Amino acid sequence: MRQPPDEALASAFEQLLADDGKNENDIQTFLEQHTELLDTSSWLLNHRLHMNCVIAKFPIAGRTADFAYLTKSSDRWILVLIEIERPNKPLFTTSSKHVGGSSAFNEALAQTAVWRDYWEQHQSEVRERLLPLLVPSPMARNRIELRRVLIIGRSTGKDFNQAQRDRIASIEDDQKIKILTYDSLLRSYRSGWGEKKCVLSPRSTGYAIKHLDGLPKLLFAYVLPEHLSVPASVETRLKAEGYQMSAWRNNQLLRFNEKWASEPTDEEAGDVHPAVLSVIRAADRARPSKAKRR
Repeated sequence: MRQPPDEALASAFEQLLADDGKNENDIQTFLEQHTELLDTSSWLLNHRLHMNCVIAKFPIAGRTADFAYLTKSSDRWILVLIEIERPNKPLFTTSSKHVGGSSAFNEALAQTAVWRDYWEQHQSEVRERLLPLLVPSPMARNRIELRRVLIIGRSTGKDFNQAQRDRIASIEDDQKIKILTYDSLLRSYRSGWGEKKCVLSPRSTGYAIKHLDGLPKLLFAYVLPEHLSVPASVETRLKAEGYQMSAWRNNQLLRFNEKWASEPTDEEAGDVHPAVLSVIRAADRARPSKAKRR
């Protein structure tokens, strides 16, 4: 669903991009706090962005991908790794004789290729790191494919010529990578496609919520505290949104409307439509009891 863009936010992002004193870490911080500017449309399958979550600083091959996200269909997952580079790095050389990638562009591509090569040799290790998020559990062993996104440079003021566009398309097809400029992010956001997301960060036992820019989807319906750390400030916000966090802390999954551990009272249900409540309660009645499941 399209969302009306905030022009003040877009302008603030443009100012950050134009400041040569800022680096990739500054851009990463801004995108973590304003996730609607981070385009996660590349490679999405029919279940869209998994749990409405992105992972910041996902470790792989002794390095880190600046962002990562999952998307799934009924029989497979796609893990997308994102590399962000400085906006003042050019994609192409200035030579008029041929379309050649700049050294900065080629180096960034090579860095993402390290992820691909590592993935091909260590899929089980990466899968294990993702396991707390590979839910529902029957889908946890579905195959995972790796894709990459490189965000680099600007295209404002002048679009790439046809030869350069063809070169980008060729690289994308050959290497299974999506190449975006920062102006691509701005165009997508200003077109109304920006959506707020929940930002996770890796931990030794799973993940932590780093920024609650947008609410997660079904995260608390599948992931227990053993594998998910929730800071006190985030928990306070979630409680204000109606999440039964005390129950979740006691290892009860919030399976009812993503917020409740048990059938909600009318007061807890609040503005939930009666028809939706009817479906939730019918599903609960149809669910086997713990005794039967044993």
